[in-house]
Amino acid sequence: MYGRNFDKYERKYFPKNEKPGDLCERIKKIITKTGLHSSVVEYGAFNKMMGFAAIAAGDEKKAVNHLIESHAVLHRQQVNLRYKKTEIRDNCGYTYKFGVNPSHLKFNVDCQEDSQSLESKLAELPREWYMVQLTQPYKPCKWLPEASNSVHPLHLTVLPTGPKAIAPFTITVPAPDNSMYDLCADVKNLLDTNKSSLQAEYGNHSMYWKMRQKQNNRMMTAVKEMEYNWLREWRLLLIADSLENSDDTREMIGIVDKLIADDRSLTPLSPKTVWLLRKVSTTAGYLSKTEIARLITVILPDNKKLASNLILSIVSKSKTATKLRQEKRKTTVLIVDEEIDYLPLEAMEILQDHPVTRFPSLHVAYAMFKEHEESIVEGCKVMVINEESGMGIVNPSNNLPKMEKRLRIFMDYWLPKWRTIYNALPEEEGLANAFVNALVNHEIMMYNGHGSGIQYLPGEKIEKLRVRAAVLLFGCGSVKLVPIGGRFPPYGVSNQYLTACSPCTLGMNWEVTDLDTDRMTSCFISTWIPSKAEKSWNYIDFEKWSNGTLEFKSNLERGKKEQFNDTTSPFFEPEMLRAVAISKKVCLQFMTKAAIVVRGLPVKVKWNE
Repeated sequence: MYGRNFDKYERKYFPKNEKPGDLCERIKKIITKTGLHSSVVEYGAFNKMMGFAAIAAGDEKKAVNHLIESHAVLHRQQVNLRYKKTEIRDNCGYTYKFGVNPSHLKFNVDCQEDSQSLESKLAELPREWYMVQLTQPYKPCKWLPEASNSVHPLHLTVLPTGPKAIAPFTITVPAPDNSMYDLCADVKNLLDTNKSSLQAEYGNHSMYWKMRQKQNNRMMTAVKEMEYNWLREWRLLLIADSLENSDDTREMIGIVDKLIADDRSLTPLSPKTVWLLRKVSTTAGYLSKTEIARLITVILPDNKKLASNLILSIVSKSKTATKLRQEKRKTTVLIVDEEIDYLPLEAMEILQDHPVTRFPSLHVAYAMFKEHEESIVEGCKVMVINEESGMGIVNPSNNLPKMEKRLRIFMDYWLPKWRTIYNALPEEEGLANAFVNALVNHEIMMYNGHGSGIQYLPGEKIEKLRVRAAVLLFGCGSVKLVPIGGRFPPYGVSNQYLTACSPCTLGMNWEVTDLDTDRMTSCFISTWIPSKAEKSWNYIDFEKWSNGTLEFKSNLERGKKEQFNDTTSPFFEPEMLRAVAISKKVCLQFMTKAAIVVRGLPVKVKWNE
């Protein structure tokens, strides 16, 4: 019922006089007859077509399965290839294995109930995750510039996790009806010119800062367009549930449940419908009255009386609903289609204050969960750390002296026992070996330099490691998925870190400037990683530190010590994703804030003296 809001799209791309169910079956026969393997690029497009056809035929279960199967086809095949190489090496006497076990990537796309089914895999995943998949629908000739750069409909697939969750479902959001502004085209144009704009020479500082402000304004406009005119009221599907239901949450859910129980309609509501109505009530603080009314009217098209009662009751509780915006929420796990990974989803108002991570596909998310399952507690991979658990590589190119000076001051003060390498390495150790040491023998690896560091340790070598560290890449475009060209999907070094089983990778989705990034880096590290420093980094005088001087604000009580290994400190946040959300607020440029992305598992540190 909710998927029928893409009629224009359906008429444009659906063959005339073709029944959706028949088309789906014909595509499956083609795949079977030709022996089309998942390594073939067209396999992803075929699954999008079958998902689209299943939606049109009203078979939601089949639609969800095929939309999931359409994601990260090339990456999954590369994981298989890498693991096969380890097996070949094993036969030749090499015992060291690396890479994600491809058996965890297996998925029964035919909706059969077994250990490989979607429901069984989702039931294994932590209840503390709130998982949503965003899929660009099938589009003929999508690799052509005029097709790939324009805004389009969007499949939002909700994937509830845990043993007692409802069945997954999908809703198709139409393209925004705004012929005057195309947010996808504008964001791509902005990102394509971002690097040249930052590197250009300007006659004076005023001209440079006007350019930066123009960039910020364009990105903010695009984010608002995405949130309020593209996703519209369906953005509520991206808002994670409360981690634990408060009294206010229970009150809002109780209102919905009572009205449903009192309804005298002979037609019982499906679990999906009840879930959606509860979702509207608990996220009403993010929605306008008009949006609440539109949602409930669409969810209950055949029960106007119940819909009217629900609208009036939820709107009347606006104060309670607004308070729910402050609830501590589950981790939002976004499964993002590689074709739309450039979009700054985390910068939306509904996500900016909450923990968010990305995966390219559910297959990869499940595989990473299985690889680290023994150390995952309450939805987070727990890393036990001490004062020497991390390693930093700063300014290896030796041409970022101001950044190096700032970070040297910070690291010497906050993490003096980390092994941090600046601008030059010992003669006996190459830079590639330093990277390997940081990735394999430490819990945290921090890189502050140009790009992602693959100029020192290529991605092909990363894949041959069993990466232990959470990887922090504070360089320009360090986790960007780069368009390869033709029909192939975008690809980036973050995929190679996932292949090497790294728990997670933090980085930038496009080019950023060093000062703003350094502010975020110091705030994030000092919030997430405990220290025995005497004073909290929250009291640093950022202006003086930016110019290379360590000085704290005078209003800090002298002599007072704040031991950050004491987890009761108000500034300590052991969950990495929550610390990232906090630290983004110190960014002075919206372009920097919107560029920060985490890919991989939620991670939590546990201090060990």
